[in-house]
Amino acid sequence: MSTVKKRKATKPAAKKAAPKKAAAKKTAAPKKAVPKKAAAKPRKGGPGGGIKAKAKAKAKPAAKAPKATARPTLDVNITLNEPVQPLDRGERYEDPVFAALERAGLGGSGDGAGTLCTADGEVDEADFDVEITSPAAIAVITRLLETNGAAKGSKLQYQRDGKTVVVPFGLTEGVAIYLDGVTQAPEIYASTNLDELLAKIGEVLGEDIDFRGSWQGPRETALYLYGLDAERLFARIEPVLRAYPLSRNARVVVGHKSDARREVHLAATKASA
Repeated sequence: MSTVKKRKATKPAAKKAAPKKAAAKKTAAPKKAVPKKAAAKPRKGGPGGGIKAKAKAKAKPAAKAPKATARPTLDVNITLNEPVQPLDRGERYEDPVFAALERAGLGGSGDGAGTLCTADGEVDEADFDVEITSPAAIAVITRLLETNGAAKGSKLQYQRDGKTVVVPFGLTEGVAIYLDGVTQAPEIYASTNLDELLAKIGEVLGEDIDFRGSWQGPRETALYLYGLDAERLFARIEPVLRAYPLSRNARVVVGHKSDARREVHLAATKASA
């Protein structure tokens, strides 16, 4: 009787151990699969998917921002009423205007620039183009050009409603000195030079001197001076011109390229209109 009880107690213990191992194997597979399913759910929806969907919705307006800020441009032509050379035109006028427009978000450089010359090759006027995005840029341009010394008679032009709009600007007036390069005695040319003449003019004008270059033609050499009043400017330098030998027989255009200009011949006893 006692031996039968011992056999019955050992057999059930062995049978229960096997199911425990089988249950452990079955539960192990689902545990490994859970992280994969959890990682996939945020992509399809759920809390993670909702956050990504909102982020994409915010990114779309940022991508369209350049199209929204791209405003229509207006082509503007600027004509400078002075004999300015291409390099000087860029340094004095073009580059500062382009930089100012870009800083203000009002435009930038246009299609090109040019120089109009006489038959002898003297620069008559110069121009350059800008593109603007607002009419407010016009005042910015003209104010800056006048600050940098633009001459009277200069103009800004653009098209509006099929018509040409002209905006005049400019503050300074020019005095052009045309030195005789042919009829003087050889010793005059040998003993004088332009640098010495300009130095003497500079002694008279001091910090007020605004020398804007020269031009050498077939018979004359021109010197260009600018100031706020051409008549006053000429009155200050006339004694120097009459005293310096190289200036003999020279002609001086007071109010160069303006409607009120007059021409003075230094060999004459008085100015001739």
